[in-house]
Amino acid sequence: MAPTLTPRHDGRLIRVRYDNAARGNCFDDTALHELVHALETAAAIDSCAVVELEMAGRNFCGGWDTTAFTELAGSTPETVADSLRASDAALRRIRRLPVPVVAAVRGRVIGFGAGLLDAVHLPIAATSARLSLPEARFGFAPAGVGHAIARALPRPQAYHLLTGATTASADQMLAWGLVAEVVADDDLDRAAEALVETLLAVPGHTLRAVVEVVESSRATGRPDHAYDVSARTIVAGVAARGANR
Repeated sequence: MAPTLTPRHDGRLIRVRYDNAARGNCFDDTALHELVHALETAAAIDSCAVVELEMAGRNFCGGWDTTAFTELAGSTPETVADSLRASDAALRRIRRLPVPVVAAVRGRVIGFGAGLLDAVHLPIAATSARLSLPEARFGFAPAGVGHAIARALPRPQAYHLLTGATTASADQMLAWGLVAEVVADDDLDRAAEALVETLLAVPGHTLRAVVEVVESSRATGRPDHAYDVSARTIVAGVAARGANR
């Protein structure tokens, strides 16, 4: 089922719903690119200030659809590597959206789901949410997800998780910076809604500027673009105040 887009708050919030709940919200190439296209379409709406990603059902993401692995029979390592790079490029498109994406994280976050989680700007997790990376038990080394986890976690914890030796709790995900907040299961939807309301109280152009500052700083490790973005908002803000006097 293709993702659906629902405008709210006069179009300032666009809710994008992904529903593959019957298979734990797993992904294949087609589903991933449909989701990314839906998110980009939402963010491109002029009035949009926030996108809310709603993952249907009991689990945030069940990883990559294992039935797709049969298509890899006879593939060369180079072909598979190109496919892995393409999946990571799709996730980078989510990170590069000009508006923040909020998501409620419940149930299981498995394998590829960790990459999707890492791409979302403001994920909020339920206390019972769990993250696992079972690839090693199937004889696979994690690729882009492995890179994301190795970059985000202390080295011993990265090995512990990437070898499939442990499952991470919501509190661990919070400590590692993979989620913004952890709340009681029954409060998850309310907490996500409250965060959306808080963000919508900020002018849309300011939210977009904050996203520029954060993402450019993370991508380059330098403040150069942040200076330009901040200056643009300061000049605009001072001019607006002067016009309102």
